[in-house]
Amino acid sequence: MQKISQGDLEANLAAQAQGEACDLSNADLSAILWNGLDLSGTTIALSLIRDAHFSAGQVLHGCCWIGNRIENCVFASISISKSEMLDCEFNGCAMEAMQLFRADLSGTLFSSCRFVDVDFSQATMIRVGFENCIFVQTRLTKDLLFTGTGDFVFSAGELVSPDR
Repeated sequence: MQKISQGDLEANLAAQAQGEACDLSNADLSAILWNGLDLSGTTIALSLIRDAHFSAGQVLHGCCWIGNRIENCVFASISISKSEMLDCEFNGCAMEAMQLFRADLSGTLFSSCRFVDVDFSQATMIRVGFENCIFVQTRLTKDLLFTGTGDFVFSAGELVSPDR
């Protein structure tokens, strides 16, 4: 896995924004300061994102994250729409005041994550799992608003709760 510098990432994002085919895969992005970066329409695949903080001013619309490992990150007051976060692993992340509109999370696993005021009800969640997660006022489906600790699995669009 190649370590990517802040400058290299910014150059790559600029090139992707111009429509150039850039390879941002198999990269260690753990030393990146994400504040102020526009990630809309970018692709990041098979990479490591660690200890990052994504907040309200950042754009994650139309992004494509495939097979990434996201560790100890914070997503605060952020909206993710028309995006794909496929086959990713979120571990130890905090997600607060988030809306996922037409976001595809298929194949993604959330482990030991904390969700506060997050709305998954308009996201596609096929083969999505939540293990040892904490939920506070989190809308998992149109009909399920959940607060507590639990494990959930979405299989072919249906919610299966090992706790119930």
